[in-house]
Formats: sequence, C-alpha cells, structure tokens
Amino acid sequence: MARSLFHKERGKWIGEFPHDPELGFQSGRRGIRRVLCEIEDIEGLSRDAKIKRLIELYSKKQAELKRQKQESEKQKKLALKEKKKQTVKQASRTWLKDVEVLNSKKTHQDYTKSISLYLQCCGDHVLNDFERSHNVKFYKFLTTIITNRGTVLSSASQNRHMRHLGTFLNWAYDTEIMDRHIKLKSASVPKKDMETYTIEELFILRDHIIKRKENAESSQERLHMTNIFRAFKLATASLLRLGAIWSLRLDHIDIDKKIIRIRDNKELEWVNKKNKWPNKPINDDLLTFITEDIEARSASEVYYLDNGKGKPWYADRGDISKLASALCKECGLPNIKPFHWGMRATMITELLNRGVDPKAVQQLADHDKLETTMLYFNTRTVSQNTAANALPPI
Repeated sequence: MARSLFHKERGKWIGEFPHDPELGFQSGRRGIRRVLCEIEDIEGLSRDAKIKRLIELYSKKQAELKRQKQESEKQKKLALKEKKKQTVKQASRTWLKDVEVLNSKKTHQDYTKSISLYLQCCGDHVLNDFERSHNVKFYKFLTTIITNRGTVLSSASQNRHMRHLGTFLNWAYDTEIMDRHIKLKSASVPKKDMETYTIEELFILRDHIIKRKENAESSQERLHMTNIFRAFKLATASLLRLGAIWSLRLDHIDIDKKIIRIRDNKELEWVNKKNKWPNKPINDDLLTFITEDIEARSASEVYYLDNGKGKPWYADRGDISKLASALCKECGLPNIKPFHWGMRATMITELLNRGVDPKAVQQLADHDKLETTMLYFNTRTVSQNTAANALPPI
C-alpha cells in the first residue's frame, strides 16, 4: 500500500517526506513531517483544487528540504575541509581532552609527554601532512634524549613514545582529520629474560620488613614498615598490582565473602584498567592476616594503606615502590621493580611452575590474554633449568 504524502492532523495539513529523496521512503521508518498549511486555508476549494494546492505546497516544501539538505552537506564538507587543516597541536588538544575523560591521570600525562616530545622534534605542522620523514625524524630524536639519570632513553621508552604517537594518529584517522592510515616504524625492543625473585628471596624480604618494624625507633618508621608489610602481603597473596593496593579502601574488603572488590578511586584519580576481574578472592593465609590487621586498626582509618588518619599513606604510589626498592637493596636482592617483578611476577611464575591452571592464573593476574600469562612460564631460564635437570648423569 502506497504511503500517503499528506494528511490532516490537529487542524493542519501535514506533508511527509523521505529522509533521503534518492532512496525514497524506507519501510518501517517514518519520514520527515512538515506543516503544509492550515485546514481552513483551503477548506473552501473544490476537491480537485484542494488536491492541486496540496501538491503545490508539498512540492514547494520538498524543494525547500532539498535546499536545506544541500546546504547542510555543503557546510559539512567545508567543516571537514577545515578539520583536515588542523595542526598537530590543535588536533592533540582535542584528543588529549578525550584521553583525560576516558583514561587515568597517568595515561593522560604519558600521552601529553609523547606529543610534547613530537612537537619539540618536528614542530607544529598540519597533521594531514604527516609523512614517513616525520616518523624517521622522531625515531632518531628519541635515541638522542638523555634521561635525568644521565643515560640515553631506553629502547622500551622510545617504543612507548612512538606507540603513543601511533595511537594519536589512529584517532586522527578515525575522526577524519587524516586521509591516510599511518603505520609507524617503532624502536625495536630487545627481548630480556623475565627476572624475578625466588620464594627464598621473598622470605628474606619479608623477615627484613618484620625486623625493621620490630626495631623501629619512631612511630613514623613503624607506620612505614606496617604499611609496606601490608602491601607485601597483598601483592604476594592476591597478585594485585601496586595501583590497586595503593587505592584500596577498607570498605572494599569483604571478610565474610572472602573477596577484595577492586573499584575506581576518584579521590586518588585511580582507574581499574579495563575492569576485567574486579573481585579478588582472599586465601586463608591472607584472611587471617587481614582480619587481625583490621581488628588492630583505629576506627578513623579508611585505606588499606592508611596514614592513620583516614588518608592514603602516600599521595603518590611511586613513593611506595621507592621504599620497597630501598628495602630490597638492604637485603642484597637484585635491582628489579619490587612489586611488579619482585612480588607479582615471582608468584605468577611460581603458580605456573606448580602446575596451576594457566587460565585461572590469567584471571587472578588480570591479564588480557593467556599468552601474556604464559610468558611468565616460557622463559629461557625455566626452559634451561628443565633441560639441565633432564641431562643424564655421566
């Protein structure tokens, strides 16, 4: 049945027009509705004259809609043309605003730093003019940067800045600022053995923290050792990353259900990345520790790592890592990231070596892919140990 082009409604003649004149009316989709005239305006006309007048009004309104659409498309083309003229600085401002809303504060800072380095290297040019020469120039520039330690920027850091630039360029292509999809050449990062601690070394670190706490000469030192031990227990018994431990509130620990709820912390501007497995189980050993620990706390404490007054122990989680590194150094342990490699990676490797289901380890470790988890097992060190132990005695 053909669709009626006009009809009466609330004292008016209403015309209905297709959204796209070239496609015509679409099944199941109502068209654009516009008032043609008041009913009383043509009420005195004969039936044929009335239809003729309505068709004239319909054609006139149709032409008007067509002009409006053409003007709208013209404005869109002009806007897109102007959009494609944006410089790196102009486009990055918009992009970084999106990053600030959608990502953590640290991610925003990292991306801002990468764009700043690119502008320092290549200047503020029209983004759509980006060519391979810009890629090569930035690549070479990153190899000349000297860090605060007086060393050349590592390959991993060079690769990170190049990856951030690639993310920006992908965004620019998706938002039609750039006409071409750019695939950047990044710095090659040499593969390293995954260095972790042994379980025996973690015992040494644990005992050292306990001894430091027992021999603390001030309340401040005792607080530091108490909190670093709390962090140590949670990192080794739950595989939580330092950010999750640092931002954890006491009311997110459910002793009855034996779970820790990992949630975003607006006060610290910490975001649980991708929110993959946000409820972590508490094993029996950790449950005993947390239960006794909470019972001994003051009522004013809010954070798992609390300063004793309801505020985070440290405003910057990096300070926690620095303290842990200093304690590891005091024990004579290898100089690696204490929480990520020293505790978390050590325990992941230990679970895999003990034959725990890799899928379960992946979920506990919050890894996106199972392949990432298996990197902790399939290292050259483990492979060599297996081979060495298999050698027949001569």
